[in-house]
Amino acid sequence: MRLSAQVILLGLTATACSLSAALQPYPAPAGLDGSPHYRVEVAQEEHTANVFVYHSPAQWRTNASLDVAWAPFAFTGRVTVRVTKLDGDFARARVLPSSRAIKPTIAGRTATFALDRPGQFAVEFDESIAHPLLVFADPPETEIPARDDPNVIWFGPGVHDLGEKFIAPRAGQTVYLAPGAFVRGRLKADHAPGARLIGRGVLSGQHLPPNPPGTYTVPHLVDFAGASDRVRVEGVTLVDSPHYFLLARGADCVVRNVKLLGWYYGTDGIGTGPRGLVEDCFLKCNDDALKLYRDGMTVRRCTIWQMENGAAFQLSWNLNSDASGIRVSDCDVIRVEHRGEANNRGIFCSIHGGRGHLHDFVFEDIRIENATWRLALFTTRKTAWSRSETFGDITDITLRNVSIDGPLARPSVIRSYEATGRFARFTFENLRIGGELVDSAAAGNFLIDPATVSDTRFILSAPTR
Repeated sequence: MRLSAQVILLGLTATACSLSAALQPYPAPAGLDGSPHYRVEVAQEEHTANVFVYHSPAQWRTNASLDVAWAPFAFTGRVTVRVTKLDGDFARARVLPSSRAIKPTIAGRTATFALDRPGQFAVEFDESIAHPLLVFADPPETEIPARDDPNVIWFGPGVHDLGEKFIAPRAGQTVYLAPGAFVRGRLKADHAPGARLIGRGVLSGQHLPPNPPGTYTVPHLVDFAGASDRVRVEGVTLVDSPHYFLLARGADCVVRNVKLLGWYYGTDGIGTGPRGLVEDCFLKCNDDALKLYRDGMTVRRCTIWQMENGAAFQLSWNLNSDASGIRVSDCDVIRVEHRGEANNRGIFCSIHGGRGHLHDFVFEDIRIENATWRLALFTTRKTAWSRSETFGDITDITLRNVSIDGPLARPSVIRSYEATGRFARFTFENLRIGGELVDSAAAGNFLIDPATVSDTRFILSAPTR
């Protein structure tokens, strides 16, 4: 079933509860229980407000966390955030990513810190991830469509249960999730160029059965399919997906400031079509976070929490088409939960079981912390889903200014397991592992197969610090 009326007016007004023009806590969805673990307040000058803290229980037997909580609001200028832990004392608190250099102060059960620009953050107590808390500090909305616009599908604050229905925007339509909207449903558009999914609300798949492992029988949470070029997805939070989170398959699509929180094997994060742009997003996924499969894709300023399965940056699962010109920059991987061997347990990864030629990928300024398993796993191998008997090459791959805390339990690997499919011209420039610059495969604990890999370089192009 599909939800595709010309105008759908659900819930109340979309105007967020505003204490000042520069501080906007979002309204709590009526009837939705908040987190039992945290209270969050935000303050700016003389204004102070509580932030509703959402809560999602773990859904897969291997999940390391018991649940996840998130606190969203919008601001400009400078804001003070106070997080109170409701169920026990703590000795230490930290705010990730560490690259933001945010140092909380502690008083009793409350950690306090300041933000001077928007972003997505994890607040950890005593390094525990049993009950993660995420703070989503948004920039204010700049595009709120008119509620009576016949080209808008509108969801106002409150809980909306769509059951098995799909939100189905047409070409040029806007789906708007207002601050405080919590929609149990999913979106599918077969041919919707120029469509938009925007707002500050939540789209949840918590009521849907998960995709059975090893199959593709359950629809994705958000799927812009067909010739849906120039799609834009911005601002929303997507949670509890039963399968992929977000596919924008058309050309020239934009995904910006989108937050993803999932649990299952098979909850891949974001994939786009040619020349797709993904920026300022947060991805907490239990399968590949970013699918780097199409020409000209750009990813920048994203924050990734990689769970026990999948890769943060996946170059290929059986691609039969060529892909080139991919650029990934200025990203933080704040945690990687890999703890067992599998063919996709690398932060940078390929399981290339297709005939496509992958070349000209550049990863630059990538900061990785709380990761202890493996940095890279680049392979060519036939899988259960391979449809090709010959395998393409992977060439001209650059990792520049990549750092990972370490130590790492497993070596990085570059090799083909097939008679065809070769690797060439991999460059690791200013790679740091455990704070040390890596100038050779041996120094970085790389296993590189000389029979299937050629011209791999480890170079230092900047002064050591």
